[in-house]
Amino acid sequence: MNISVTFFKAVKNFLLFLFPLSFFILGLVTISDYNVNWDEPEHFIRGQAYLRYFLHRETNYTSLPFYKEFRQYIQDRRVKPTVALPRYSIYQDANQNGSYYLAHDSGHPPLNDILAALFNYIFYQKLGIVGDIEAYHIFNITVSSIAVLVIFLWVKREYGLFASVIAVLSLVLQPLFFAESHVNIKDPAETAFFTVSLYTFYRGIKDKRRVWILVFFFLATKLNVIFLPIIVIPWFFAYCGNFATFVSQKKLLLPLLLYPLVVFSVFFITWPYLWLDPIHRILQMFFYYKGIGTAITNTQPSSFYIMGINTYPWQTILFTTPIVILFFSIIGLLSVPFVLLKERSKVSFLIVLWFFTPIVRATLPGSSIYGGIRQIMEYMPAMAMLAGMGAHRIVMLLQSQKAYMGRIAQVGILFLFLPIIAKMISIHPHENVYFNPLIGGLSGAKEKNYPYWGFNLGSSYLSAVRWLNTHAERNARVGLVIATATNIPKIYFREDIEFHNGAWSGSERKGEYLIEAVYNGWIRDWYYAGEYVDTVLLPVYEVKVDDVPIVKVWKNDDKHAIEKYLHEKEIDATEITWKKEKESFFITFNNIYEIMRVIILYRSDGCRPFEKGRVLRSVDGSAWTAEREPIRQSMYSEMKFSYPFVARKAKYISIIAPTPCTFTIDGVQAAYVQ
Repeated sequence: MNISVTFFKAVKNFLLFLFPLSFFILGLVTISDYNVNWDEPEHFIRGQAYLRYFLHRETNYTSLPFYKEFRQYIQDRRVKPTVALPRYSIYQDANQNGSYYLAHDSGHPPLNDILAALFNYIFYQKLGIVGDIEAYHIFNITVSSIAVLVIFLWVKREYGLFASVIAVLSLVLQPLFFAESHVNIKDPAETAFFTVSLYTFYRGIKDKRRVWILVFFFLATKLNVIFLPIIVIPWFFAYCGNFATFVSQKKLLLPLLLYPLVVFSVFFITWPYLWLDPIHRILQMFFYYKGIGTAITNTQPSSFYIMGINTYPWQTILFTTPIVILFFSIIGLLSVPFVLLKERSKVSFLIVLWFFTPIVRATLPGSSIYGGIRQIMEYMPAMAMLAGMGAHRIVMLLQSQKAYMGRIAQVGILFLFLPIIAKMISIHPHENVYFNPLIGGLSGAKEKNYPYWGFNLGSSYLSAVRWLNTHAERNARVGLVIATATNIPKIYFREDIEFHNGAWSGSERKGEYLIEAVYNGWIRDWYYAGEYVDTVLLPVYEVKVDDVPIVKVWKNDDKHAIEKYLHEKEIDATEITWKKEKESFFITFNNIYEIMRVIILYRSDGCRPFEKGRVLRSVDGSAWTAEREPIRQSMYSEMKFSYPFVARKAKYISIIAPTPCTFTIDGVQAAYVQ
């Protein structure tokens, strides 16, 4: 009998954990569908450097067997190594090693980086059960799954099993959360630490258990915990309710008073960079966060600001949250006043504070947010809990009328989540570009030029790489248009493919492939920053979500260029005049042309005459338009300065370049199209 009871209890517990466990398993199954994002390589490199320092007290990798051969192979994978290479990570970088970070580190605390490197060290380097990149991403999925598990347990404890299922669905079916839990080393982990910190504090106070407070100490070490007091202090006093209850918590007061010391200790111990100059470097970190949190103001159009308050976070939540989650979370929010007085734990009050705090701090005058709402992802677990509360409230109201109506409502509510499940399957693995029907999906967001539509931090590159691995000819050359080569791991490409940004040949069209993610503002009106490829070339491959391309591949050759641009013509030298003044150089054409490039032949004493200058053009000599394309070193070769345009109408070109350089102009050439 006892065996049967134990068995059925184990089965019940397994079924209860089925939803959180399913998220973890699904994350592992889909782990190879995502690229690294733009931020991750730097964090992986730093994590490996610090991990080696902690494990071996070494600040470089020179003692690793065949490390030099491994780095040579990573640099050029077409040359086969002569020895069997150990499993090292491509992010164990010889230049950015421990010595580098102990002297030059900055930015975010490295705990996430170190933990991700530890997962790589165990699951890839030692066990070899997953690939190099996937091993880092197991950390992302693991901490995100812990957040899901905590939400499940918390809501089940307060509102029952059905509410906890809805809360979990409302978190994992947030498209941004699902995608970023694979490829974002910062924000989902911050969200998980924030979630578990609140839960352990809540349990410590409610259950009067020091052990929960102790766990809270060690979890609340991320910098966003400076916002935890805004949530937990009001809730703490609301929970106590009166002085007698407050006094009953006195055995927890000493641990709470030690909280700042413990948090600082964990923070300090896990960041060796701070050890050599603690005061200066800690202040440096706080100024860094102050800068990214307040200095980048008005990152959205002025229409988003009302009396200095930025409505962008609220609008983005409205347009990127699946409608079913929006609906139930609003119901949950509206139900709080009705349930708060009845709740002994006052947990609904804590959830409301939790939901509003990260959003409000991003909307206040002087604050900033960019790249979407991933930076304030901490609100998502609270919103999921509100959705669980809302669904629970509806079921309870119907069940009070007729018992069977509550059961029917539960089934009906679960079915309401099917459309977002189907949508996420259809756009996988690009869930982080999702917009809901309130704005018309991604196509509606693009049509309205909504800030950061399509912005995915480069996670869409992998689809392009896999297409190239299947379709590109042998020994093909590949580069990125505006991103850096570190944004795609070389190991993703076929070994014969040469991948580096030096492959770019511009208007010479030497046949290289070019990749770029497409999003709001990706083209910067610069020749080298998207304008050339998007104007002159036809894509050979593109990935679309809601009929909107989010990543494209171009082949830079004549076959894939628009016909107009295959017939560039030289302007006759007799139609070009120029004059040089003190800080300016003027070029005049006899007619208005669609200019493709201007070449200036010069002689000098070794200097470059137009560095740090501005290029302007005009069709009438009075109204001038400044080109945004900066003057680059690559524009110079063999006493030639070549500035590119993409069919810019001009009769006059002006280069304003204050310089002490002594130079002589030997001639000016220009090409145009009709």
